[in-house]
Amino acid sequence: MARPRFELFHGQITDVAGVTVGHWTNTEAGTGCTALLVDRPAVAGMDVRGAAPGSRETEMLGPLAAIQHVNGIMLSGGSAFGLEAATGAVRFLEERGSGLKVGRAVIPIVPSAIVFDLTMITHKVRPGAAEGYEACRVAGRTAPQGSVGAGTGATVAKLRGRSGALKGGIGTASVTLAGGFVVGALIVVNAVGGVVDPDSGEIVAGPLTAAGGFEDSVEILINDPPRMRDWEFNTVIGVVATNATLDRREATRLAGAGQDAIAQAIRPAHLSQDGDTIFALATGEKESVHEDRLRAAATRAVVRSILNAVRAASGLGGVPAISELSKPAKAPASLVRSARAN
Repeated sequence: MARPRFELFHGQITDVAGVTVGHWTNTEAGTGCTALLVDRPAVAGMDVRGAAPGSRETEMLGPLAAIQHVNGIMLSGGSAFGLEAATGAVRFLEERGSGLKVGRAVIPIVPSAIVFDLTMITHKVRPGAAEGYEACRVAGRTAPQGSVGAGTGATVAKLRGRSGALKGGIGTASVTLAGGFVVGALIVVNAVGGVVDPDSGEIVAGPLTAAGGFEDSVEILINDPPRMRDWEFNTVIGVVATNATLDRREATRLAGAGQDAIAQAIRPAHLSQDGDTIFALATGEKESVHEDRLRAAATRAVVRSILNAVRAASGLGGVPAISELSKPAKAPASLVRSARAN
């Protein structure tokens, strides 16, 4: 039987001028990392709502921090080990002369967040400085989606354990507003919860049943809670970027809109073993737009990125992707509708 084909939403985070994305992918080990770089320093903010985050250089994104700008963001698999990938990004940017100028030194500012993928295939291989450098070296204006980069070992819908899980991944989308304002998102989807299309309410990816359907993860937690000892480490991480001019507080609120979108499309979200972290970047190319318009666009871009991540994913390590399920009925009809224009 032919596999179902899914349309992806239009756009990518690199529609924001000056933003490039690069992946390092190891499918044999089930891990990878993703570098997002900016041509010029960008004002940055951050919102963390998971209870178990893994991150680096994030304190400087707080409202009281002196440094307002960053030169890139590193997203990585490998759990805490994967934070080392940012070291490679720092080295790459230093060689390029991008960073904070302090005397004769150039100090690149590259915050980082990680997902737990050590149980996908092997815990012995994880992204390090060399892999982070390589992700930066290949960064460009095209951002491949699915089981690549930091999304290589990502999985979703894990409340019934590995046997009912589905493949997650990395997704991107963008929304364009009147006046040429652009908001883009790049999201790594590695959630214990299921994925829902908030426009229709249909389950896009839930724990697989013996009959070939999807279970509702919220209903599982309320009415039939598992022991939650199998694949309990999760996290959704990502970046929202805009070409608008924002200050640190506004950028932080933009990141918060990304977290709101996670709660719309990942159900349940922000659990005790999640480390949900969203960065926001404002390149300052354009002036004069109300921040609430950007927040609305960010919510849409993040939701679409989450849906794209699971649609574009490929099976790995014995975990199937929704595009590879043999019965199209397993995938809700809402997924095969035409991609909507911005």
